[in-house]
Amino acid sequence: MNNPQLQLRIMLLALLPVLLVSTVLGAFFITERFRDLDDLLDQRALAMAKQLAPVCEYGVMTGNNAILQNIANNMLEEPDVRSVTIMNQDRQALAHSGPRMLNARNADGTLERGQLRLMRAEGSVRVLSPILAQNLVIPDQLSNEFYVEETPAPKILGWAELELSASNTYLKRYQYVSSALGIILVVLLISGYIAYRISRYMVGPIRGIMRALKDLIAGKYETRIHLTGTGELNAIAQTVNTLAAELQRLQTDYQRNIETATRDLQENMDELEVRCSQLSLGKREAQDAIRMKSEFLTNISHEIRTPLSGLRGYIDLLQRTSLNDRQRDCLETMSAAADDLMRMINDLLDLSKLEADKAIFEHNPFNLYDILDDVTSMLTPVAINQRIDLACNIASNVPVNLIGDGLRLKQVLTNLIGNGIKFTRIGGVTVQATQISRNNNQTSIQFAITDTGIGMSETARQRLFQPFAQADASTSREYGGTGLGLIIARALVQHMHGDITVTSTPGTGSCFTFHVTLEVNSEPQEHLTPIPGKRLAVLTSESVSRDHIHNLLAQWQMDCIDCRTIEALYELLDDPASSVDGVILAVDRECLGSTLCQNLSQRLQPHQLPLFTLINSLQHDDMDRLREYGASSVLSRPVNHRRLHQELLKQFIPKDLRQPTNAEITPLTSQSGQHPPTVLTVDDNNANLRLITTLLQDLDVPVLSASSGEEAIRLVREQRVDLVFMDIQMPGMNGLETTRHIRSLPALRHVPVIALTAHAMADERRTLINEGMNDYQTKPISLQQLADCIQRWTGYVATIPTYSKTISGPAVASPIQDDAETAGGIFSASLALKSASGKPAIAADMFSMLLESLPMEIATIREAWENDDLEGVGRAVHKLNGACRYCGVPALRNSLEQAETDLRKRDYQQLPDRLRQLNNDAENLLRWAAENDWLSMINSGK
Repeated sequence: MNNPQLQLRIMLLALLPVLLVSTVLGAFFITERFRDLDDLLDQRALAMAKQLAPVCEYGVMTGNNAILQNIANNMLEEPDVRSVTIMNQDRQALAHSGPRMLNARNADGTLERGQLRLMRAEGSVRVLSPILAQNLVIPDQLSNEFYVEETPAPKILGWAELELSASNTYLKRYQYVSSALGIILVVLLISGYIAYRISRYMVGPIRGIMRALKDLIAGKYETRIHLTGTGELNAIAQTVNTLAAELQRLQTDYQRNIETATRDLQENMDELEVRCSQLSLGKREAQDAIRMKSEFLTNISHEIRTPLSGLRGYIDLLQRTSLNDRQRDCLETMSAAADDLMRMINDLLDLSKLEADKAIFEHNPFNLYDILDDVTSMLTPVAINQRIDLACNIASNVPVNLIGDGLRLKQVLTNLIGNGIKFTRIGGVTVQATQISRNNNQTSIQFAITDTGIGMSETARQRLFQPFAQADASTSREYGGTGLGLIIARALVQHMHGDITVTSTPGTGSCFTFHVTLEVNSEPQEHLTPIPGKRLAVLTSESVSRDHIHNLLAQWQMDCIDCRTIEALYELLDDPASSVDGVILAVDRECLGSTLCQNLSQRLQPHQLPLFTLINSLQHDDMDRLREYGASSVLSRPVNHRRLHQELLKQFIPKDLRQPTNAEITPLTSQSGQHPPTVLTVDDNNANLRLITTLLQDLDVPVLSASSGEEAIRLVREQRVDLVFMDIQMPGMNGLETTRHIRSLPALRHVPVIALTAHAMADERRTLINEGMNDYQTKPISLQQLADCIQRWTGYVATIPTYSKTISGPAVASPIQDDAETAGGIFSASLALKSASGKPAIAADMFSMLLESLPMEIATIREAWENDDLEGVGRAVHKLNGACRYCGVPALRNSLEQAETDLRKRDYQQLPDRLRQLNNDAENLLRWAAENDWLSMINSGK
């Protein structure tokens, strides 16, 4: 509060009562005066009307209008009289003087004494008075009976109307108001002057006190206040003076203490400077030691990796040779130990690079959905084997097209999700990605990995991010691990401008949360084709998976209807007003025996709606069973967004409106002198995979091998691949699904993919091409066929080698003449050598593996047949048929070919005879192999 405001408030407090009293009294007296003036005008009008009526009696009675007119003119000379009218009984004017009357006859009026009617209007008062025959007596009009009446009723002869103007009354009102306002103004001026004088008298000392306080705040403690008189202000001034004196004393003491403390601090600073110099020297020595240790770890890691890689390679080569069971077990143990050692060396190398600040972080665009799909695709088999759920969700406000190091982010997610799966036995692991903040082209994204595992105590949690340490030492024996994963993950997150935290409860689970700062990619990116106008009903028990599906469908411009129960879904389908184009159903592997899918499929048939099922399984048996129940599409959980989009696109968008398929893409061309292409072979059968890999190596073509679809996807992401040979029927992710996933990667959209199948009828071949395969080859495939296929799709002309050992006879050069040319059709050495491209070692190895697996494969076929599982019979027959293609067993191969043809055509009439013949041929082959030296026959080529 400043001084002008205080003075103004004092003046207002003094003037406000005066103003209120003056206003109230002035309004009261003015109102009363206005009422008196109005009453006075009314009384005058009534009085004049009473006088006018008797005067006009004679004129009206005699009908002398001249007299009436003279009376009206004389009446007009009275003050305020504006107009006069004299009328007969019928209200017809006999005389009128003055202008036309202002107020109408229907104006509001009051009936006064003596039959007088008073009417008020704006600007005038009008009085109507009757003219009565009571003052004059005319003899000839009187009868004898007149005098008999004691109280004769007055007879109305006419009417006299008088109008008075209110102008003078209004003028008097204005004069009275002006006088009252003048008096009020004079009173206010006098009161204001008095209030001003009083406020100055009161504010003056207060201003002095405030100036003194400001000086005290500014540090002028010698300031004092001098006031005369007594009262509260004088007491305040004395208190302020006392405070100033005390502050002045404290300042003197404080200055003295400061000087003493300054001398002590100077002495301490001199001592600290000496100690800091010593600590700085020790710090540099420690940093040098840490840098030397990190460099040593880096160098020794590289040095160990070199011989370890060679050891791993020689183990792979030994595994491809002819081995007995004990040797193979030893090599498999060595291979697993080498893999574990390589993984630990990689962790040490990463840790040493991070500590030495030599880790390289890339700055490349990536898609967050692809990163999460890659991680879950790699870890889903582990989660399914442990019978736990794995669910992921990216919030709708999270930008998915980012720029940064996607591989490092994938490494962190893989470590944390893998730990969650490893330490969880019941329940599941959920991954949530949310956006914390966004500024211009940068975003901060938080990832929360929650599991329902063993959890950890507070003491164990504090040791969690220490190198070579685990939360509980006993877990390293039960679950394995070096304890480097989390420290590497935290270092990677910190390099991405984030941090990682963990909350955990023993026996309940843990939640690892980390956030990273990434750049939002503003460049145009590949977008999945929208599918607008479609509505899908979603039924899943997992809230995380439900949100994930909702977000994906919203990105593809599709509407999503959430059905929490199967009853709600049935009500939605039965509602005629609802418009649903399909149903997405999450199915648990344990519930496949129930009738849920069958009932839902029957409900959908009248509506002709597709059913998209998501199952937590990678087994073909489970997926095929869902297809038997009526599912239009079967995908594993957690769902891959590109595969889900492809299934939706296939169902709702006509093929002629889609983009061209990969089967129509022009093959790659090459120039002379081109480097050999890198070829990826994918096959779940180790024998077939080993043979094709060996043949490609003989063509001097760099080759990568994968035994599953998931491994193939990982390889194509990590290494450059120019051509893919893909087996069709594989457990988990089959060849078609793997191909579709590879096609979804922008860099591999045009890579040629060649299907390898042991049995391909005409309609199946067309299906393979339509599903995205560029070409197909039927097993067994020869070295020449491989070379021709590579040349056709990459342009590279491979040189077919000539072997030092010559195979006599037509075994290599000539086609197979007769399946029964050797051993009564049971075994053909020439056919085995031809399938192995003339290599006796490979032919012997392939035939040996067939003999080892044949009893188990026949038992599998027999068990499936006894359980009426025709689909299982088909899968087992197809697998055995693929293995026999490279082994020179014409009789068994012929039986398998016929049985598989009948199964694919669903011609089950002759199937029992086919399977009996297949069993007999297998027993004959095993008996013949035990009684004959087939190895010598292969080596001799006969």
